[in-house]
Amino acid sequence: MIIWSRWGILVVLMAGLGAGSGFLLGAIVGALVPGLAGSPAQGLFAGLGLIIGAVYTYLLDRFVLTPHLDKPRQQFVMQQLPQPVGGQTYRQVPLVHPETGQPIWVQPRSSLFFVPVRYWPAILASIGVLVTFLGFVSVV
Repeated sequence: MIIWSRWGILVVLMAGLGAGSGFLLGAIVGALVPGLAGSPAQGLFAGLGLIIGAVYTYLLDRFVLTPHLDKPRQQFVMQQLPQPVGGQTYRQVPLVHPETGQPIWVQPRSSLFFVPVRYWPAILASIGVLVTFLGFVSVV
């Protein structure tokens, strides 16, 4: 079962795009180098694909999630109106801190398996380096 919050499911998409990019790179190199197709060296490209997926995830977090989708937002509460106005009985009012009177802001966070998206590039890159190293060891 995959557990995510907000835009965390995009990590799976970015890892899939990276793996697809790695296999495409492997197919291109396999077509150019005749002895490489079907050899254990093709496993190197699976790890490279995860590293590419880590780069995609980093770019997603840095340029899309943090500045646009997960930016801080002011918290609102619903306050009941004394008289219905236009069929509405509640209105939104900003939530303020009871002692300071300052508005309260919330910082939403996207996560996958309870790990924030900002940590996933390091996790994917680590797995990619491990898979690439193991693929390299099997070739040698």
